[in-house]
Amino acid sequence: MTKKIRNKNDLIKGSPKTQHARKIALDLLEAALTAADPQQMVRQAIKLENRILRFASHKLNLDTLNGVFVIGAGKATGRMAEAIEALLSDCISGGLIIVPDNTVNDFMLEKVEIQGGGHPLPTNQSITSTQALLKLITSSPTNALILSLISGGGSSLLSLPVSPLTVQDIQQTTTLLIESGVPITEMNTLRKHLSDIKGGYLSSQIYPRQHISLLISDIPTDQLDMIASGPTLPDSTTFQDAAEILTKYSLWSVVPPRVKKRIKDGIQGSVPDTPKPTDPIFSSTLTELIGNNRLVCEAAQQAAQQMNLTAQILATDWQGEAREIGQKIGELANRLPNTDMPQVIIIGSETTVTVSHPGKGGRNTELITATLPFLKRYDGLVVASLATDGIDGPTPYAGAIADHESIQRATTLNLSPTKLLETNSTYTLFEALNDHILTGPTHTNVRDITIVVYLKDLPS
Repeated sequence: MTKKIRNKNDLIKGSPKTQHARKIALDLLEAALTAADPQQMVRQAIKLENRILRFASHKLNLDTLNGVFVIGAGKATGRMAEAIEALLSDCISGGLIIVPDNTVNDFMLEKVEIQGGGHPLPTNQSITSTQALLKLITSSPTNALILSLISGGGSSLLSLPVSPLTVQDIQQTTTLLIESGVPITEMNTLRKHLSDIKGGYLSSQIYPRQHISLLISDIPTDQLDMIASGPTLPDSTTFQDAAEILTKYSLWSVVPPRVKKRIKDGIQGSVPDTPKPTDPIFSSTLTELIGNNRLVCEAAQQAAQQMNLTAQILATDWQGEAREIGQKIGELANRLPNTDMPQVIIIGSETTVTVSHPGKGGRNTELITATLPFLKRYDGLVVASLATDGIDGPTPYAGAIADHESIQRATTLNLSPTKLLETNSTYTLFEALNDHILTGPTHTNVRDITIVVYLKDLPS
C-alpha cells in the first residue's frame, strides 16, 4: 500500500495494544485515500476504443466531432485531467482547468492548460482563470465535445460574481457562511444566486456543444447540482431559498448590501432565477458521478476485512457541528469494549465549525477532541479522523488521532482539551501531543472519514 500519511511512524506510539490499534486506523485511512485517487475514478468511468468514447451507457464517435476540449475546476480536477490526457492522448484539441493556487505545479499536463484560483475564498485570480476558461469554450467549434471535470473546491475556484457584485462581496459572504457553520448545501445555494457561472450557467456557455460532465462529490447527499455549486446542472434551488438561509443563520443584517439587493431582486422577479431542468441548455449534457465518500469508506472496510477484523460502515452522510458529531462518535466508541459490535467503525461526514473565538483548528481536530472523554478507560481504543483533501481548516494538517492516554498526556502538558475546544483552539492540543495527521494536498476531495478501532487483545 502506498504511504499516504507522511508522519505515520511518529503517530504509532503508546502501549503495545494502542500502537497496534493506531497502526490499523492509519492503515485504513491510507486505504481510503488510495481509493479516493481521481485518476482511478476516471479510468473506471470512461473508455476509448477505436476512437469510440464509451461513457456509462453512452458512446460517442470522436470522428464525428470537431475536437475535444477539456475544462474543469476543483481540488481533484488536476488528477482527473491527467487521467483524461492519458486516455484520450491525440484526441484533445485544447483545454483549461482551475486548481488551487498552491497546487498548480503539481500536475503533468501537455494539452490542457492549468491555472490557479483561491480556496476556500475566491480571489481576483479565480475570476481571471474563469474568464479564460469561458473564452476557451466560446472560441471552440459548436460541434466540438466539451469534457468538464468538476469536483469539490470548484465553488471558489470557478468564480464569476454577477454584476455589480465584487469579489470582495463574495469573500465577505463566504467567510460569514463558513464561520456561522452553514452546511455545504446551504452555502452553495447562496453561491449559485450570486454568480454568473454557478447554478447551471456554465452549461449556458457550452450549449449547443456536446458535453460530458464527470463529477466527484464532496456533498453528503451526493446531490449533483450542489457539487462545486452545480455549474453544469439545472439548479434545484431559488432566490427564496437563499433568503431563508440568510434569515436562518441571522446573516441578513451583516451580508454586503449588494448581496442583499441581489437576493431581494431575485425574489421580486426583477432578475431571472438560475436555469431549471426544462431549460434547453442542458439537452446536450451527459452527467456521471464517478466518485464519492461511500467509495472510500468501502475501501477502508475492505482493508479491515483483509486484516481479519470485523468492520462496519456506520454512515457516509453525517452532518452537523463537529464537536457534536465527535461526542456522538465518542459515545459509540465507549460502548465498543462492552458489546459485540465490530472492532472497526467507519464514518463518512461533512461537519462544520461555528467559530466563536479567534482560535486555530479544524473540523476534524474539533471532532477528535470531543471524543477524548469517552476514550480514557480503554487501552486499545483509538479514534482517527481526516479530511480527504488533506486540509483540516486553516492548518497544514489533514486531521488527528487520539487514544485512551490523550487526556492524561494533555494534562501533563498543562493543556485542557475542554477549554481548547471551547475556544476553537484544538490545533494547539494536537500540535503539543504530536498527533496531527499530515498528508499534504492529496489532489482529491470526498469529504471526511473517521475510523474507530478497538482491540480487546493483541493478535497472537
